[in-house]
Amino acid sequence: MAPATRQWLLASARHALASALGVPAPPLDPAPADPQLDEPARLFVSWHDGPQLVGCIGTLEPHAPLQAAVRYYAVEAGLHDPRTPMPLPGDLPRLRCEISVLTPPEPMAEQGLAQITAALVPGHDGLVLRDGARRAVFLPVVWESLPEPAAFVAALCRKAMIDADRRGPLVRGERFHAERFEDAD
Repeated sequence: MAPATRQWLLASARHALASALGVPAPPLDPAPADPQLDEPARLFVSWHDGPQLVGCIGTLEPHAPLQAAVRYYAVEAGLHDPRTPMPLPGDLPRLRCEISVLTPPEPMAEQGLAQITAALVPGHDGLVLRDGARRAVFLPVVWESLPEPAAFVAALCRKAMIDADRRGPLVRGERFHAERFEDAD
């Protein structure tokens, strides 16, 4: 993705969250002439206050064009992530935005937690684990805090509430990659 498109998406995310918080925001420049902005996208938007996660929400299904999806998930992640308290309007200048645009998840040939764990490429693969109706996702950035494959998969099982001892051999995985960029870029 072109640097100008990345910067515009980050500014658009910040503008959307500022509007939702009722904070005056500078006008948003016109979108760059990038056809990717009009393509349906899989993405996650995250907000951080220093090292603290404020919110991270997105989609694995490409329902909306990239530019609209970034604005929508910027507000969802900033104000509606049930895992974290909602930021106050005065917090906005401290918040750092991170956007991850995802490739389509590909079903892994490996089945079961042991085989899935062995097949992962640390630092590179994002992962969706599924066991019946239970499902959870880790973006590739999670490798920064969980660099060992076994710990990465175990934490994702906990997130999905998958009983690794009883259900581990039945778990299916999907692998994806992400183009990640943030305010500091």
